[in-house]
Amino acid sequence: MKLRYETDRWITEIDERQLHISGNEETGYRPSQLFTSAIAGCFGEMLIHVCRKKRISYEGLTLTPETTRAGAVNKISRIHLHILFEGVRTSDEQIEKVITLALKHCAMVQSVKGSIEITFSHEKT
Repeated sequence: MKLRYETDRWITEIDERQLHISGNEETGYRPSQLFTSAIAGCFGEMLIHVCRKKRISYEGLTLTPETTRAGAVNKISRIHLHILFEGVRTSDEQIEKVITLALKHCAMVQSVKGSIEITFSHEKT
């Protein structure tokens, strides 16, 4: 991976695809958006994996991350992941176990453990 600065944004090319990064949302994704998306996306992939292993089926899955910032540098201090399971047929207790396992095995979550609090909530429809 290589990043190139051009016209008020960073551009990275990955397998012939471009990703634009900028402090200005009009010219690219903000670094904090990418960071939060990386945490949520990694967790989401692990959640899907654990659900498959546990044979928990669902019709849809939506993650909504919310960040909390603190301190003089506006550091991300907390990421709350709200998980919406659509058409799932299992108990809340089983869902909480699956979420806990996914958090435990998510490399991104484990990478920030101790510096960023990761919390979750869930609902079923």
